[in-house]
Amino acid sequence: MSDIKCDKNTVGGLMKKIKEDPNAIENYRELTNIYIANNEFDSALSIYNKMLEVFPDDVQALINSGSIYFYKKDFQKVIELYLKAAVIDSNNPSIYFNLGNVYAEIGNFSNALKYYTKSVEIDKNQAQVYSALGILFQDNDDLEKAKENYRKAIELDPDCGEYYVYLANIFQREGNFQEASEYYKKAIELEPDDSKAALCLANAYASMKMEKEAFKYFERTVEIEPENYSAWLCWAITLSDAGMIDKAMELYKKAIEIDPVKPNAYILLANILTNEKRYEEAIDLYKKAVRLVPAEEKRGRGILYVFIANAYMLLEDIHNAIDYYRKALKEVPENNEVRLIYVEIMNSYITRKVQKQ
Repeated sequence: MSDIKCDKNTVGGLMKKIKEDPNAIENYRELTNIYIANNEFDSALSIYNKMLEVFPDDVQALINSGSIYFYKKDFQKVIELYLKAAVIDSNNPSIYFNLGNVYAEIGNFSNALKYYTKSVEIDKNQAQVYSALGILFQDNDDLEKAKENYRKAIELDPDCGEYYVYLANIFQREGNFQEASEYYKKAIELEPDDSKAALCLANAYASMKMEKEAFKYFERTVEIEPENYSAWLCWAITLSDAGMIDKAMELYKKAIEIDPVKPNAYILLANILTNEKRYEEAIDLYKKAVRLVPAEEKRGRGILYVFIANAYMLLEDIHNAIDYYRKALKEVPENNEVRLIYVEIMNSYITRKVQKQ
């Protein structure tokens, strides 16, 4: 919270001044600054609207009110305000950068590219715009252009760790874990408390089967951010892959403790329990996971029902296995593999029933 206090007397005094002299622009600015500093965005927007009635060509008011509408996700209004600002101040690169951000947010690649490009044509020294271009190209799977723009951002601002992380993410995505690790390390050198970079580096080392280094950075991540669910989960996966099952189970339980409404840790822990032949415990966890998966995510629920059915089969509980294979088919009726298993088990079950008669 800013040091600017939203004191009722101060606010009331400024409101009175605006009413008495609506042409004194400094009163509007002071009042909106107070509201914004205290996260009272609707109040700030109300004053900006009054301000723009009196000063319709005030570029900063147009930009600032546009930013509030962006926060409120009223993107059509944002575009309207920014375009008006651009007509008034056509050489202001930040206006075009903001327009690019709006179009990127709504998934309009061509207009986002158009306005980011216009921004850097006016001022070629904007690292943040090149970074935004990198994200735009990356989101549209043009990884080479993404790299090019991230490198330009780094060239202009070599002390921003975030840009190295963005570039490293592409190498990670391409499977070039060695190159990725070098950029993640640079990000951490610049920002030692960056838990995101530390976790990404840990995962890069894990992908290279460099468990000792991976464990070091997983530990560093949770020291920085103890409640980082993803860090505990990824660390547990790496431990499991390295055959350190007991420790992996501990960390899955830690992840569940941190965020008991996410299904991933339940599922992965249940998978270990299944491998350890602790089927009833695994079934219990799978069922908990099912309750956490939204009803519309049919494929995910279907897979979990198959896991439960498989565990019941290993327990030789055919009745429950059939029930859960049937549930799986209701969720993913197009899955022929599940259908074949279900039919085979049903035939076997019926045959045994007949033989017993």
